[in-house]
Amino acid sequence: MKRFFSTILLVLICTTAIFAQEQGDEYDDGYVYEQNGAGDQFVKINIGLQIPLNFGAQLHNGGSLTLGYYRFLNGWLALGGELSASYNVSIGNKVLVMIPVSFGALFQPSYDKFEFPIYVTMGLGYETWQNMNYYPSFIGKLSAGAYYRLNEMCSFGLAMEYFFIPETYEDSSKNFCANFIGITIGARYHF
Repeated sequence: MKRFFSTILLVLICTTAIFAQEQGDEYDDGYVYEQNGAGDQFVKINIGLQIPLNFGAQLHNGGSLTLGYYRFLNGWLALGGELSASYNVSIGNKVLVMIPVSFGALFQPSYDKFEFPIYVTMGLGYETWQNMNYYPSFIGKLSAGAYYRLNEMCSFGLAMEYFFIPETYEDSSKNFCANFIGITIGARYHF
């Protein structure tokens, strides 16, 4: 009788080992995990070179700094805003300073760990040039870049932006539209 119970116990132990799950098998629930989804957010910081396009030789290259916040509506579309500060120096060593605040949309296709953000933003800015202040001045900005998603929380990349600032006066002969190109390096913190 003891042999019978020992044999049954041995058979039960062996059968449980046959049906045991191998270590390393993962449950596949069919869900596809994406880098960005609805409700995801990021904060960005860009620093770069600002090149004036239509000032001739009167204005030299300058610098820019941009802080931004965006929130995704789905995996590829986000809304947000940016605060920038930039400067350029003239041939007479006078400084053009611009501080725009803009709001807009981001369209971001991605491939593997690479993300390609395309921004369209509009807003108002403060400008100072030769002891003259302009506020509010309209600003429009288009930007495109390529970022590498280092991990779940960080991405780094390069971007190129074009922005314009139209200035209108009562005397239409003084109207002017300032055009700039920016080349920036940036980091984004995703949460």
